[in-house]
Amino acid sequence: MQLSISGIEIRIESDWPEIIEILTKDFWSFLNPGNFSSGPIDISIKIEKVNPSLDIPLESIAVMQTLNAISYDQDSKRYCDYYGSAGSRIDFASNDILIQGCDFDKIHEMAYLIILSRSGKMLDLKGFHKLHAMAISFEGHAFVCMMPSKGGKSTLLAELLKDPRVKMISDDIPLIDTLGRVHPFPLKIGLNEIPIEISIDNPEQNIYEMKREIYGTKTLISTRGLDSKIETGTIFKKVFLAEGFRYNSDSSKIVESTWLQTFKGLFKHGVIGIGSPIVIEYFWQMGVADFFIKTRIFFQRLFAFYILSLRARKVKIYSGSNPQKTALEIIRYLEKFCLQ
Repeated sequence: MQLSISGIEIRIESDWPEIIEILTKDFWSFLNPGNFSSGPIDISIKIEKVNPSLDIPLESIAVMQTLNAISYDQDSKRYCDYYGSAGSRIDFASNDILIQGCDFDKIHEMAYLIILSRSGKMLDLKGFHKLHAMAISFEGHAFVCMMPSKGGKSTLLAELLKDPRVKMISDDIPLIDTLGRVHPFPLKIGLNEIPIEISIDNPEQNIYEMKREIYGTKTLISTRGLDSKIETGTIFKKVFLAEGFRYNSDSSKIVESTWLQTFKGLFKHGVIGIGSPIVIEYFWQMGVADFFIKTRIFFQRLFAFYILSLRARKVKIYSGSNPQKTALEIIRYLEKFCLQ
């Protein structure tokens, strides 16, 4: 299979058909319909259904150790030992990646996060920066709501999608360019419960699960099942930018926000990217050259989110215990300012 993510070409090959099938569901909106193109490939990923045997160089010293893996570097290659359950090797010079293992759920989660990690760094360098937020379109405007992990972004998105005027820009990570404009990044939607009001094509194929090692099982909806509700090529210049906060009440409210308050949220959810889905061992390289690359990315993000903070209408959402009421408050707010 081949993915095209904002101009970044990713080729994925495997002798494991079920892995290709589930990654197709995850990245349906980025799938290259020709499957393989003759053009240059930016990232090449090979997934093998075997016990990990990466031949990590002897006497290697670990450069990084996380709850997920121990990482070793030699020349341009990084070897990651996922404590025996899986293994991976990346060549940072060529962006060739090998993933090995027999645990389906582990390999699925690894492959998904590795694709986001490696493409995310390339997107940053091209001037497209991920914001940890939920985003929808409404009458030609983008509504972007920053929330922390477990803040209820996906549940709120599902409620908003009940309105026929709403389309999904992204469940979790819309892209912001250097002019502060919003670009769609439609991945699958992760929910604990799927509202019956949302019509899903071929639900037996397009509703599935990701069993995550740390965060547990998540029910997912592939964008293939929500084709008419997904934004793909539109670039949004008119933006409502919100930061969401839990509110110990049955009701919800929306209030205007200051530039400083909003930019603090952008710094946390965008410049730093707290909560964005990546695999740190695949994003964080060592050495002086990569230090300068990360410094460049930091200032590019800072500039892009600064421009967004200037051009967007800024609000705070105090989200109560009833997501339906929060969604209705948002729709009323958008009707007031988009349809007048």
